[in-house]
Parts: sequence; C-alpha cells; structure tokens
Amino acid sequence: MILRKDGKRSRVICEHTKKLLFGLVLILGMSNASHVYADCMFQKGDHEWGILSGYGHNFPSTADILRGKNVTEDVQFIFLIPYWGKVIKEWNGCWSLEFITETFLTYAIQESKSRYAVGVTPLFQFNFKKVGRVTPFINLGSGVLYTNLDPEGFGSEFDFTPQIGTGVRYQMGHNRFLTLSYRFHHISNANTVHPNESIDSNFFIIGISVKK
Repeated sequence: MILRKDGKRSRVICEHTKKLLFGLVLILGMSNASHVYADCMFQKGDHEWGILSGYGHNFPSTADILRGKNVTEDVQFIFLIPYWGKVIKEWNGCWSLEFITETFLTYAIQESKSRYAVGVTPLFQFNFKKVGRVTPFINLGSGVLYTNLDPEGFGSEFDFTPQIGTGVRYQMGHNRFLTLSYRFHHISNANTVHPNESIDSNFFIIGISVKK
C-alpha cells in the first residue's frame, strides 16, 4: 500500500512538475516575443524594400476635388508599386518620418479600352507609435506619370500625381511587414496643356516589405 501511495504521489508530482515547466516555457516564450515586438518598428537609418499592389477606381464627377473639374468617363487601375524607403527622422516614443520612392506600374481600363501608366512618386510617410504589432501611418507626396489614358477633357500624356493616404503595417516577423492602406490619387497636367480635366481615384492597397 505504501508503494502504491508513493507511486501515485510520484505521478502527481511528475504531472505538477510538467505543468510548471510548461508554464515557465510559455512565460519565457511570451517574454521573448514581447521583447522582440516591444522595440520601435522603424528607427533612424533603417532601410525598407517592399512591393505594393491593389485596385483603383476613379469617381467620375464634374467636381474635381483639387481644381474644379474631373473627367466623366469610368477609369479603373490594377497596379504594382515596387518601393524603397529610408527613415530620416525619429522621435522619442517610436514616432518616425520616412522618405519613400515608388515606381508606379499600372494596367488601366478606360471604359472598355485597355490603357497603361508608368511613373515615379516620392513620398514622405509619418509612422505613428505602434500598438502591439500594428503601426498606423499617413503619407503624402507627388510624382510624375506617363500614360496613354485619353478620356474626354484629359489633355496630356505627361502628368503629375499628388496623393495622400493612410494605413497600417502589421509586423509578421522581426523585419517583415504586411501593409494595408487607402490612398487618394490625383492625375492632371497642372495646366501645362489645355484642356486639363483630372482623374481622381480611390486606391486600395496591400503589400509586403522587409527592413534592414
């Protein structure tokens, strides 16, 4: 009977020991994960390489948000945006300013006609302090664009692209990120050619990037 009780007691002790060890491993793992993700996501001098993709659709209207008149034809965009960025300023609390250069490549559909557009866009992006693995941001910039889009009233193949956006980055790993964002995108020739009706669009974007 004593051996049996001792045997039961040993098994109980063994089970409690296993649970304790498992708890310690779990706590250590969580502690290590929190250490990895507690650091500021973007620090001064960091470089980022990424690629964005998404869908855009203009909102045909006689009211142009930036100038006064917009094209009335339907235009859709399916685009790819490789980019490079560098953090140029950092503040206490993990706030940072990043300079980004994007290459804009798009297949466009104007009514039922296939079109294209290629361009380069420099942006400034402000990264807010992250919450868990998520870092909100806003960005603003203006680039140049060459396109064969030709809706009525759109006056030039060479255009300018002021734009503003907002979104979030989700930290998938120590240096890997998933981006989800929205951007207001404007195309016009800045009155270098007449007429100068513009194309204003909503862009919905998803992408991945790595940081070094």
